[in-house]
Amino acid sequence: MRQSIVLRVVSCLVIATLPLAARAGSFQLSEQSVSGLGVAFAGGAANAEDASTLFFNPAGLTLLDKGELQLGLHAIMPSDEFHNQGTRYNLPGTPFNGLPVLGGNGGNAGINHIVGNLYASQPLVRNSSYGDVTVGVGVFTPFGLETDYQPDWVGRYAALRTKLTTIDIQPTIAWRYDRFSLGAGLDIQYASARLTQAIDFGLAAQAPLGQFFAALPAVLAAQGVPPAAIPGIIASTRAAYTNAGFVPGGRDGVTEITGDDWALGFTVGGLFEYRKMGEGEDGCLQDGRIGISYRSKIDHTLEGDAAFRRVPLIAAAGAPPLPAFPQPGAFQAVFFDQGVSANLNLPDILHFSIYQRFAHKFAVMGDVTWTHWSRLQQVPIVFDNPGTPPNVLNINYDDSKRYAIGFEWYACKKLTLRTGFAYDETPIQSPEFRTPRIPDNNRYWLSFGAKYSPRDWLDLDVGYAHLFVDEPFSNFTDSQGHQLIGTYDAHVNIVSASVTIKWGGPREKTETYAKDSKEVRTYRK
Repeated sequence: MRQSIVLRVVSCLVIATLPLAARAGSFQLSEQSVSGLGVAFAGGAANAEDASTLFFNPAGLTLLDKGELQLGLHAIMPSDEFHNQGTRYNLPGTPFNGLPVLGGNGGNAGINHIVGNLYASQPLVRNSSYGDVTVGVGVFTPFGLETDYQPDWVGRYAALRTKLTTIDIQPTIAWRYDRFSLGAGLDIQYASARLTQAIDFGLAAQAPLGQFFAALPAVLAAQGVPPAAIPGIIASTRAAYTNAGFVPGGRDGVTEITGDDWALGFTVGGLFEYRKMGEGEDGCLQDGRIGISYRSKIDHTLEGDAAFRRVPLIAAAGAPPLPAFPQPGAFQAVFFDQGVSANLNLPDILHFSIYQRFAHKFAVMGDVTWTHWSRLQQVPIVFDNPGTPPNVLNINYDDSKRYAIGFEWYACKKLTLRTGFAYDETPIQSPEFRTPRIPDNNRYWLSFGAKYSPRDWLDLDVGYAHLFVDEPFSNFTDSQGHQLIGTYDAHVNIVSASVTIKWGGPREKTETYAKDSKEVRTYRK
């Protein structure tokens, strides 16, 4: 009986570890550039509009004429409202199977956030014989999300609060010769996580209490209790534990896991200018370039603490004093504050873009971004307590792609207007894998933006995007058997602004000659 109780308690630890797996879904942040937001981040690896190209393609730094310092802020305003459609206990073979899980819809789980980017670049060498060299550094947040539900909602056993933050520092160098540019950067990443959820101790107690009740007739008979009195004692004992909340959903505890880690990655990129200003200037097409970049995977081992609150004794006031439940502290033997570690494997990203200016005043750009989410299949979690066995969580995400197209209109020297559209796939395979940590689905971006340059040394950018999200449907069952069934009303609004300060003069001009003429032409970005 003791062994069975302990095994049942330990099995409930799946609930305490589940949040980390659920966080490893579609939480990639594209909001790394205000100028990029205006075109739905189309052409990010080829546009090289400003110093934010450091994130999308480090090779683009060589196309910047001057030194730049840019600060960007993005207000991300998500809405995730759940609508319950029959959340229940999925426990075949038990009397609880099919019973509804009680609770509300959780309110709006989306949390508004301000995300910032900081970029700086400086041309070091501009030489037509040996090439151009530029250095830069960026600070940004490539992954992150926060959701927060009301404590009594129906999905509380899968998620209450989820917060993941990453901060990257990327020193970068880029080199350009003629039409080709190459860039590389070291990605220094800090990641931290905070994850909370409820534990259904009332449900977890059913197996050990069931064994206790089944053993009572023999125990009471051995103690000399008259056979006629045994059913009444058992009934009063059952009633006492029921009144004490030891029924499914009757005794909720809370677990919170926190952890952080530093890790290293890298990014590389290349850029080819297949057309340059100065070549056929009287024609329809002007600058044209193709860019490709690769941002490496980063593997984290998050280390921190697991805390448990409201862990009950398996005891009931009013129950007969003898025989009592033999291990009232069985939950405390496993659910106690301790250290925890978990491996979190963030994906690598491949980015391909094209930029083409035409009719002097317009540009079209597009790209495809591939994210290697399928490397995130499992999350092993290990507790410091040797008696708490490690758990392997199955994630089973698919790779995803993002497609975008954007347009720019250079209305005048001081004003640029932008618009863009993107389709962003979710890596979540099916409703069975859609946890409330990330109620994500395929998204459609519609964005607008503008740049105003009141001075040669100052650019002001603004952008807005609305993300339409296909209605996410969840049919997720956690390891305790709570089956969350329902849909989300989800969308996102993003408002961004940045300021870019420039200094220094243009790079050395490279001389080219027109055919059949000795006239010297020059080109710039």
